[in-house]
Amino acid sequence: MKNHYIPILLTALMLAGACRKRVEYIYMDPPTPPRALADRLPGDWTPSFVTYSAQIDLGQQGLPPINVSGITENPNGRLTVQKDPNTLTIQLQFTASIDLGLGFPVPLPVNINLTGTYDISTDEKQILLTQTNGEKLTLKVLTNEHNVQVWRTTYPFQTPLLGTLPIDMIITFVKNQAK
Repeated sequence: MKNHYIPILLTALMLAGACRKRVEYIYMDPPTPPRALADRLPGDWTPSFVTYSAQIDLGQQGLPPINVSGITENPNGRLTVQKDPNTLTIQLQFTASIDLGLGFPVPLPVNINLTGTYDISTDEKQILLTQTNGEKLTLKVLTNEHNVQVWRTTYPFQTPLLGTLPIDMIITFVKNQAK
């Protein structure tokens, strides 16, 4: 008698397997971020680090030059980039510390406001900013990532007491996420 139930049991199992609903999952790959610098730049960026160095020439006063260098984390400012037309605005404020050998650092407020049109070199290693006043500034691209840009430049900073002070800067920008 037990042998009669085996074919019925096998048939029931096969029918149960055939009636089972098959579920398929489709996994979508996230969109690939753009690779070209021109496609990555548009948007709003926040500066996260500024590494700076400069040399203050005091030769006219008969003194040796003073080297100024440091790192500022989370400086004030922003970078805004638009495409078509290619416009770029950099606002950057931080305080550099100058050691005059007085036992305490002397603060030097640095305030940079740049606005103009930009062109990107064919190898994407440089951005040439033509400011609204006609002056040009070259920004060397050290890192070109989807959410991080690192640029190097020498900015001719105007100070009331020292005149033009060329400041070598490496600026790290982090892209603001769309809301």
